[in-house]
Amino acid sequence: MKKIFLSILFILLSNTSVKAVNFTDAATEYSITMTFLELCETGSTLSNCLNPIVLGSGDSGLIDIAGTTAGVAAASFGSISSVVLGKTYTHMQVTMKRAVQIAGTVSDGSNSCRTTSDSGAIATGVVGATSGAINTVLAYMGQTNNGNGDSVNSTSAADGTGTNQDAGTIDDDDEFMEWRGALTTPFTLENGIIPTVKVAFGTANALGYSGSSGGCTATIGESQGIYGSAPDIVITFE
Repeated sequence: MKKIFLSILFILLSNTSVKAVNFTDAATEYSITMTFLELCETGSTLSNCLNPIVLGSGDSGLIDIAGTTAGVAAASFGSISSVVLGKTYTHMQVTMKRAVQIAGTVSDGSNSCRTTSDSGAIATGVVGATSGAINTVLAYMGQTNNGNGDSVNSTSAADGTGTNQDAGTIDDDDEFMEWRGALTTPFTLENGIIPTVKVAFGTANALGYSGSSGGCTATIGESQGIYGSAPDIVITFE
């Protein structure tokens, strides 16, 4: 089979996903790193990728999905050469580093919290500033608790061999996160038909703040502070 690379596109999405956060806002920079990409067979759900087929593995490098022009390919990652003819796939699972480079402002309920400096701690959010420059900082995706929704969980390894937390749970020392989503339509590979695969990211709600209002603070061991909210993702086989 001809090796076809997946085109990782950025498309500004208008839909708002419900996330277990206090506040979200748009990120002006949001650089992610993908490490593993899988297709999931019929019977899969948002919480379970059934009989996964690996499309791509390795470090994608930083991909700024907020700074890419809409509709322009931001990167290529993986191929469909391992897909089985005649089998139907309904979901995709993406493993990403939880660490992201992010910039922007988000409300804490009474202040506009600016990304100013790194917290340097995987177990807490980033401390925001109520004034001054907006800088690119290192933050982590997900809240360190079990209320993050069935489509995500943290994992201890980049390549699918790690210890996975239950769906919706982010462990405070896991460096990676799995995200599952339904394809826009189920996909079955047929002889002689090579599809175009698009993975579109939206960052309109990708900067998150959780915790009490009044100061943009972050607290070690608690789910408080600025963090990377999971980007909106849409997968299409055309």
